[in-house]
Amino acid sequence: MKKILVVNTGSSSVKYKLFDMPAETVVASGLVENIGENGDSAQCRHHRKEDGELQGKISCRDHREAILDLFQILVDKKKGAVSDLSEIAVVGHRVVHGGERFSAPVGITGEVLAYLEKITSLAPLHLPLNIAGIRACMEIMPDTDQAACFDTAFFHALPRSGFLYPVPYEWYERYGVRRYGFHGISYEYLSEEAARMLDRPVKDLKIIACHLGNGCSIMACDRGAACDTSMGFTPLEGLMMGTRSGSFDPAILPYMMAQTGLSADRLLNDLNTRSGLAGISGISRDMRDIVAAAENGSDRAVLAFDMFVHILKKYIGAYFFRMGGADALVFAGGIGENSPEIREAVCKGLSFAGMDVDPEKNRKTIHGQSGRIHKKDAGVHLLVIPANEELMIARSVFGKKERP
Repeated sequence: MKKILVVNTGSSSVKYKLFDMPAETVVASGLVENIGENGDSAQCRHHRKEDGELQGKISCRDHREAILDLFQILVDKKKGAVSDLSEIAVVGHRVVHGGERFSAPVGITGEVLAYLEKITSLAPLHLPLNIAGIRACMEIMPDTDQAACFDTAFFHALPRSGFLYPVPYEWYERYGVRRYGFHGISYEYLSEEAARMLDRPVKDLKIIACHLGNGCSIMACDRGAACDTSMGFTPLEGLMMGTRSGSFDPAILPYMMAQTGLSADRLLNDLNTRSGLAGISGISRDMRDIVAAAENGSDRAVLAFDMFVHILKKYIGAYFFRMGGADALVFAGGIGENSPEIREAVCKGLSFAGMDVDPEKNRKTIHGQSGRIHKKDAGVHLLVIPANEELMIARSVFGKKERP
């Protein structure tokens, strides 16, 4: 058995899971959130397999302090999961962006960190924090292997016709403007799990997968290789999301600047934080709240629901024709896993394409359950698969991951 620690450094949080590999057993997991708030307001939750959850408040000025606290918890004599940090064989890090260089997990070296520092402008909100998390782990565990898994790596298989934008070619050559794609770690896991559920090699399958949470995206995987995805140069492109707009006419930006006097940065902030489900519904970014409000007669909640379905259905249709059909349509993420209403609405009217939902199976497949929600004679397998990026990272850095 080898212990693999997976660390996911977010904008104001650090999530972690400790696995026993190759059994894929979760030994411990946890979260430190609200990092950087004034006073002792950071929340810490740690769960150990043997005795449940430990909660408390701690003071974390930055992500380095949060990771120091994380390691202290892991070796705690009463609630810890290891007696010494040397028991951890590898630390695997989720890194949001690998640029054009990294198409697979990589051992972290000074050269790798230098490259990540160089491309921080591609993901300025997340990549510097990913780097800070890596550096903190390397400082605390200098003799332990560290590995990076990239959200963009899965989409290195995109053809040039799929990742380039129809803009002046020198924008790509000089400035790296292209579709990078995101949620790639999740999609690698979903495609492999779909293949396992269907008992077929992933290289024989055409899969459309939807990662639907606060951030939403969709991708097409043709015989093991990604051929299209909705997120692009940034995670703002594509589907309607919790607070993000998704795709829209770019000419709206200069128009709104002229009309309102607002800066491009302010409008971009609105597109990231005040749009999507929250912006249209005026109620919430949470689909559960929107469904409840729609049932209670809110016109804007109904509109937000219908827009979400309309846009997602367009992408599913485009990818279905892009690949010449599909063997499976996969739903994952908080909405994908827990909103039978969205799944049913998205597949409504698609029986001609083989997408027939079984209402009872669909209704029952919630709360982290995986399952098949299609009718017995459906031409396309409709699958619900809970996202598990941490396990995908653990498999990757363990070094013995085999594609089915």
